[in-house]
This record gives sequence, structure tokens and C-alpha cells, in this order.
Amino acid sequence: MSTNPNALTIVNPIVITDAIIDVSGSPPATNVPENDYAVWAIGTTYAQGDRVILTSTHRIYESLLGSNTGNSPTDVSSPTYWIDAGPTNRWAVFDLSVNKSTVQADNITYVLEPNTAINTLAILNALSATILNITMFSPATGSPGIVYERTVDLTDLPRTPDWWAWFYGTKVERTQSILLDLPSYSDCVVKIELIGGTDLSLGEIIIGQQQNFGIGVNYGARVGIQDYSRKETNDFGDTVLIQRAFAKRANFNLLINKNETDTLQNVLSRIRAVPVLWIASSDYESTTVFGFYKNFDILISYPLHSECELEIEGLV
Repeated sequence: MSTNPNALTIVNPIVITDAIIDVSGSPPATNVPENDYAVWAIGTTYAQGDRVILTSTHRIYESLLGSNTGNSPTDVSSPTYWIDAGPTNRWAVFDLSVNKSTVQADNITYVLEPNTAINTLAILNALSATILNITMFSPATGSPGIVYERTVDLTDLPRTPDWWAWFYGTKVERTQSILLDLPSYSDCVVKIELIGGTDLSLGEIIIGQQQNFGIGVNYGARVGIQDYSRKETNDFGDTVLIQRAFAKRANFNLLINKNETDTLQNVLSRIRAVPVLWIASSDYESTTVFGFYKNFDILISYPLHSECELEIEGLV
């Protein structure tokens, strides 16, 4: 783990599978049910617009036709019968889309067994959240086997540090938390508990191993968003605004050591078109982007250092 707060940190998320989140035990590994709709049944006739789920894929499917009987949503030979409408509520936090959220009032809990060592955990796009509790266990250390505990306060903060703003001003909701200091245990079990209000939701849970590069991201980094909202003006001059999802974007210029040049080149080549977590600076939350790079260039400009330019686009 890097001690430099401005080093570029890359976290390639572990793909969450049924083996990692085991819901067959007692208690199950999550308190979020998977009952968005009825499970698809081969003998049931579905009308156009009817929705079903498959627990094998953890996806929601919508019928495209009436009198839809005996056609599996996963049958690639009959794509005209069903359309994939997205992940189930339980699995939305693992679908690599920040804006598709798991929604449950008051408490969202998951227990993950990655079967490999991890040192990073991140939650993104948490809304109406107040407390995040993280507990890591290692069964090999005995009972209870707790090797890490952390409570993160996610209550809203005032925009400016003064008494008027604290009591009367508009407060900023904290929507993400990134923990880079988890100890490495190959048999680890991680419990994630998010506490909040009746509108509690969570966009993404990411666990994995971090890789750190560089002396630091240079000043001049650019951050922003790509807005997919609809903005149109009709024949009468009225502007119609329909708010839709957005994606974060960023441009970084990074100074790296000479011996990191080839390693960074190889790492970036391997994660092309792969969504990863990018953390450019722990001082600026806006420099954290979950997405993919569009372009990168490494300039071997000095005897002991090189420069890397990265253009990153976040996932919707």
C-alpha cells in the first residue's frame, strides 16, 4: 500500500460470484432479498411487459411479446421473446454500473468471502447513508477472528467550516468511502454494513488489490462529468429538461519513476476496456473515478522519471 497520498492508485475489482456471496447459509450473506419479480417458470404464459427474474443469472427480464410460454430468457436462439432489464436489486451493487443501485430502507448488509487477499474496499454512490461499518475476519486466527474494524461517518457536512453553515446552510451528502488499509488475509471474510434512512441506496461495492504508481499526479488535473440528460426546446420556445444519468471523467498527468515505466505500460495494456477504480489523490474525492481509460501516453522525458497522460471515462 502506498504512503504517498498523491500516487495514482488502480484497483481492479474482483468479480463477485455466487461463491463469494453465499446466500445458502444461515444467516444468509446479505439481508437484501432477491424477490423483485416472480422467478421465470417454463409452464407460465407471460403477457407483453411482464417481468421475471432468474436467480441463476441474477437478472430481470421483460417479455417483449404476448402469449410467451416456454421461452427461456437466456435462450439466445429466441431473442425476440425477452429483453434483459438489468440486475436484480440484490446484485445491482456488483453490476459495474454506479447509477444502478441496490435499494433498501435503513440497512444494507453483505458478507463477502473473496478467497484471496484484498487490501481495498470502496462503496460508491451511497445515498441517504449515515454510517458504514466494515469488519474483516480471518478464520485461521481463531474465534472471533476479527482482524480489522472500521466505522465511517457518512452524515452530511456543511459546504463551509463555520457555525452558520453547520446549523443553517446547505449540507453536502457524502456518497463514497474508500478504504485502502485493509490487512491481507487469503482466508478473509468481509462484512459490509451500510446504515441510513428510508431512501437508503448503494450504487457499487468494489473489493480488490490496489496497485500504486508514480511520485504524484501533477497539478492541472481536470475532472468533470458527461451528462446524459435530455435538453430540448420545442416549437413554442419551451425548454424540456429530463434528468438522466451522468458519468464522471478525468484527465491526469502523472510523474512516474524510471523503473515504473514498463510496468505501468503493461498494466494499462492488460486493463484496456476493463472497468477499474482510479484514485488520483486522497485529497480530492472528485479525482476518484470508476471506469476505463480512453487514451494514455507515456513520455520518457527525464533520465530518472517519465510522464504519463491518462484520459479516463467513468461508467454510468
